[in-house]
Amino acid sequence: MDTKKQKDFQKSSNYARSLIEASLDPLVTISADGKIMDVNEATVRVTGVPREKLIGTDFSNYFTDPEKAKDGYRQVFKDGKVQDYELEIQNVNGDLTPVSYNASVYYDENGEVAGIFAAARDISDLKQVERALSEAITPAMKVWDGILMLPLVGNVDSKRAQIVMETMLTSVKENQIKVAILDVMGVPIIDSAVAGYLVKVIKATKLMGCESIISGISPAVAQTMVNLGLDIGDVTSTSSMENALQMAFSFLELEVIHK
Repeated sequence: MDTKKQKDFQKSSNYARSLIEASLDPLVTISADGKIMDVNEATVRVTGVPREKLIGTDFSNYFTDPEKAKDGYRQVFKDGKVQDYELEIQNVNGDLTPVSYNASVYYDENGEVAGIFAAARDISDLKQVERALSEAITPAMKVWDGILMLPLVGNVDSKRAQIVMETMLTSVKENQIKVAILDVMGVPIIDSAVAGYLVKVIKATKLMGCESIISGISPAVAQTMVNLGLDIGDVTSTSSMENALQMAFSFLELEVIHK
């Protein structure tokens, strides 16, 4: 290569690198075996790992769910691209950053797939908004000293079910709750993942010394739980909120006197 071509190549290479580094989003190229080939400075910042130590390591190493990360790049090689693929990057200092990946394959001069180019967008703010909205429609109410009620209305997916668990456990701890009622009367359908989460909520509250009751279980939901073979153990359940409250008062050895 003559001197002019070398200069032109170097100029082009420097220009390409400057464009990559100008991006505020983490950028990475990945080989066919899932190894990192190159990254920009934004990737270094979000992972806390120097560029020279990132290159050559497995792309999936830097996520809270490595298997999901592997599934993501495998999907790119299979379909040519992925869009809005959500993962969570784990920094070496423990910080977590939720991101949404857009990725596609790129080709060499012979038209063969050379690897994957992936860009991650930080969606921390979006996740905070989603959580705030979910919490707004998942209120935990202290209905009596020692009694908490958390009524669910509308569809419940796995993300909302996780928030239900966090809300319930936090409220039990902060309010010294002795009986927690999880009312699902307003939930039209529950899938296997959500049903599993609800059972975990109940069992987790029991570990905190709190009696738990699931109220408002519809025939459809009951059938789903039976068909899934979920082990609900000694979980107390009732068909109505009224019965659940009566049970709660009984647990606390309280009596409702009608005047």
